[in-house]
Amino acid sequence: MWVTLDFEASGLSDASYPIEVGYCLPDGNSISLIINPDSSPEGWQYWDEFAEKEIHGISRQQLVTQGVSVLDVCTHLNNALCYYDDVLCDSQWDLFWLGRLYKAAHMRPTFTLTEVGHWLRDKEGVCREDFLSALDALGPAPHRAEPDAQYIRRALSSILKEKVHVSS
Repeated sequence: MWVTLDFEASGLSDASYPIEVGYCLPDGNSISLIINPDSSPEGWQYWDEFAEKEIHGISRQQLVTQGVSVLDVCTHLNNALCYYDDVLCDSQWDLFWLGRLYKAAHMRPTFTLTEVGHWLRDKEGVCREDFLSALDALGPAPHRAEPDAQYIRRALSSILKEKVHVSS
């Protein structure tokens, strides 16, 4: 069984950090957690105003006032995702942000995050291009972690011919 996971971040740079993580389980249930950057001992300061205004719409102030600590986010992910064979993301950036998150919490994930294209190499007759076409067919991504994880799951399910029920 596989799960999809997505991050939103402070921007697209080596100085960026995760600000929200969402995942979608095989039964379609999903969740997201907003991450408080001030809880990181790594001194997460980088902020891309364009990403806030034009992509995810989350302010840094919202992260600080409503966010969960990096330690609590990692603990939650470890407890929720350790039971699944595959935890999948659609970008190398997600791998980067997962590493950044766990480094800040001084923890290790109890699951392995794999980029979809790499995972699809083991699926006969299905490739990353099929996945990208399925994403295109769904329309633009919402650019929030939970709906994006649902979006990735829908695209994968469509090319793998699996039924998925994603809660709204």
